[in-house]
This record gives sequence, structure tokens and C-alpha cells, in this order.
Amino acid sequence: MIETKHPAFSRIRAITLLLAIAPAGPALAALPSVTVEIPAPQTPAQSEQPAGLAVQPVLRSGVAVPLAIAPRATEWEVTGDRAVWEMRIDAPDAHYLGLRLDGLMLPDDATVSLAGRDARTRGPYTRTDVGPDGRLWIPLVHGGTARLRFEAPSSMISALRIGDAELHYGVHPLDGATTKDVGDAGGCHNNVACPLGDDWDRAIRATVLLVIGNQLVCNGTLINNTLRDRDPLVLTADHCGIRSSEDDGFTADSVAAVFNFQSRQCNADTGFATNEVLAGERLLYRDRLSDTALIRLSQAPPASFGAIYGGWDASGSGADSGVGVHHPAGDLKKISVFTDPVARQTVTITDGSLIGARDQTVESWRVEWNDGVTEPGSSGSALWSPEERLIGVLSGGSSACGNSGFLGIGSTPDTLGPDFYGRLDIAFTRGGELGTPLRAFLDPAGSGARSVTASDQAAAPGGGMTGGGGNDGGGDSGGGDEGLGLFLVGVALAALRRRFTMPQRG
Repeated sequence: MIETKHPAFSRIRAITLLLAIAPAGPALAALPSVTVEIPAPQTPAQSEQPAGLAVQPVLRSGVAVPLAIAPRATEWEVTGDRAVWEMRIDAPDAHYLGLRLDGLMLPDDATVSLAGRDARTRGPYTRTDVGPDGRLWIPLVHGGTARLRFEAPSSMISALRIGDAELHYGVHPLDGATTKDVGDAGGCHNNVACPLGDDWDRAIRATVLLVIGNQLVCNGTLINNTLRDRDPLVLTADHCGIRSSEDDGFTADSVAAVFNFQSRQCNADTGFATNEVLAGERLLYRDRLSDTALIRLSQAPPASFGAIYGGWDASGSGADSGVGVHHPAGDLKKISVFTDPVARQTVTITDGSLIGARDQTVESWRVEWNDGVTEPGSSGSALWSPEERLIGVLSGGSSACGNSGFLGIGSTPDTLGPDFYGRLDIAFTRGGELGTPLRAFLDPAGSGARSVTASDQAAAPGGGMTGGGGNDGGGDSGGGDEGLGLFLVGVALAALRRRFTMPQRG
């Protein structure tokens, strides 16, 4: 049996992701009506994972805790025609807090918000933000103290329904040795602002960081279709755990897609965007054999994001050279380069993910890197051909940055591969787990095209298929302003790449 092991298999790590939020709300000392104390939950132990298998489990930095929210009529503070109810959540051992509300019914002109210990606020959310099933995901806020606030017209208090609530409790620290912060991926990576990224603007601008269920980290690609109609489709890996129901993973509405989380400079981590985030809406496709999944975002990215709808190639011809663009360990966007042809390979994996350990066979492109690598957390990112067309999504592999040793003694070189990408050409014609082939979403025009060029947000609908011109995009690779209101969001570094066993030549 051949095993390739990922680094930090047994060490739980967290990342710190900088995002912009709404302006600061009232200070937490604003006398909430109700205080609830949350003791530290039991942390999932490594020993709970199946023993004796080649498994790299999904590691989480957060634990879901039931939370009872039941405002009494006497607890509302009424001023004129407005009423406010607040709950202070006191979890002194937590490093961050988030919420999911199920069965929520907000009347017109009612809002809900969550403020962290620094008084930075998530929300306010209105009824238009609540899903048809009454579900609302409230992203994480920093610290172990938060204030949940409901505000409604005083005449509509009785129409408010909160339903069930789930608190996401950060059990691992956001500082010290376990921190994954900006610039904290391995040292052999290349920022996309480096010269290696000069000819890959479309691939860079199509790549997004995914935060799933307030707990996991993955990557995705904003992808074009044959109508070129700006349908906000994001392609990622199936093993990232996005599912139609919560029985075996996280639903698409738990996904936050972060655009332009990248440095403007090659050798410095500065100038990255912090406020360009869109929510997921629906899972459209998933397939285990190609380890591919497709979701739709709740809206198309606005023009200010400078996003690109990436091109793709499902011909199965592979690529003689190209790049991978990704967020290793949830860090700023990086680029890795290969100059040798990819090879078809069938890989058998023992997958200890959200649904328990079982073997998974993946039809993949095998890649050997020449510059740069990938890391856990890079999963779902795209493999790009020289024409800047996506040919696969990262399923797993063994590449990693080497160890510098002590004073140069005992150092190890960078491990440049192999990595394995689930093949787009396999997913394109397969019905997958949901029954509808991927081509139904990538070729809604029914053109029969097997490849499409990229489109920017100003591209006119139509054209751009193989043999057509189309608008391939261009311009700067995004960015953002610093100095915005920021907070620290703790999420798990999910070990979303896996160990591979018994590679089989396809």
C-alpha cells in the first residue's frame, strides 16, 4: 500500500480571516434584557475518527451548541412605535461566536443582528435575508461575548417567530501556534501579484475562498456558461461537504464566497479586499467520481468586485502546462505552476469527511509542480490550462512546503507533488449524485460546446464558445481598500485535501 500523507494530519489548526462588516453598533454594555451563559462544549476528539485507515479527517475549529431564544413580552423595551429585545451571550472560553436560526419569521420592518465583543455587528438582517424555510446564517463574530438583538414595530411583536437556534462556538484559539493568519501559509507559495501571475489574470479573478457552515475552508471558481448570462455559478470539490441537506454536510446557504482575498504586492501581504463577500444559495450538482460540485450564489458579483467568470475545457485533452490558483490554508490567494503534461490517473481515497470514512474513487489529473504547491484548505481550487480554461478541481495530493530545519541543518526540500484534480470532462456528462449532468448548467444553451472562454462582468451575452470570439476579460486582478471596519472571524482549517492510497494508473 502506498500512502501520501498531508502535513499537520494530527494538529488542529485555525485560520483568521479578515472580512469587512457593517458599522459598529452600540457597545455591549448597553444593558441587554437577557443574559445566557454558555459553558465550553466538548471538543471533538481525534480518536473519534476511524482508526487504522488512511484518513485525513475534516478538522473543525467550531462546535454547534443548541441555544434557546424565547423573548417574553415583558422583556421588550418599547419606545414609541419601536420595540427592542436583546440577549447577551456570555461564553468566556469561546474564541468566536456565530448563529444559525431555523424557522425564523420576521415581520415587515423587523431586523435581527449579532454584535461581537468589539461591538462590530453582523446585520441587521431583514425578512428578505431569511430563506424560504426560515433559515438564516449569521457569520462569526470575534470573542466570547456577543449581543443578539431583535428590533420590530411594537405592534408586530406577536408576529415575530424565532424557531430553533444553533450557536457556533469557537473552541480553538485565534492566536499562538494554532493561528492561520494572513501570510501564514507555507513559505514556498507565490502571491498572485508576483510575476508568475502576470499572464493569469482571468484565472486569478475567477478564484474565490469559500467559508462553509461557519466552520470549514475550501476554494471555488466563478464559472462561465455558454449563454454568458452572468449566472453566478461556483465550481468546487464534492468532498468540501456542501450537500442538499444537513444529514451529511452543510447546505449551500451556509457558504460565504470571499472575492479578491489577495495581496497587491508580490513580497508583502497588503492591499487585500475585505468586504467582497457573497452568500451561497443552492447546490446544483455533485459527483463523487470526479469529486466535483457546483453551487449558485445568491446574486451575481457587483461590478466593483472586478470578478471574472472563468473559462473551462471539458474536452478531456488535459494540458501540457498551466497553473493552480488557490488559498492554501485559507491564506491570501497564491499561484502554483506546472510545466509537464498532466496525466490521467484513477486514485482511491479513504475519505474521513463529514459523512464518515469510506473509499472514494476519483478520476483525476495528476500534476507535478515546478513552482509552488498546495495545502489543506486549497481543495476545490481550479487547475488551469495555458488558455486559462479550467480542466479540474483539486481533490487532494501530497505537495507541501519543505522544512527549513535548524540553522539549515536537517532541512527538507519542497515536496512538489503529485496533486490530483477531479476531471471536469468526467463530471460534464455524468448525472452525479443529483441526477442532472454538469453540462446542463455549463451549457444551458444546448450548444454541444466542450469549452468556453472567460467573461468579465461587462461581457455581452452570447458567443465565447470554442470557435467563437467572446470577451476574455482583462484588467487588474482585483484588490480592495484597507482601513475598513474589520473583525476577526475564526473558522476551521478543514483538512479538505485527503491522503491517497493505492494509486491506480488509468
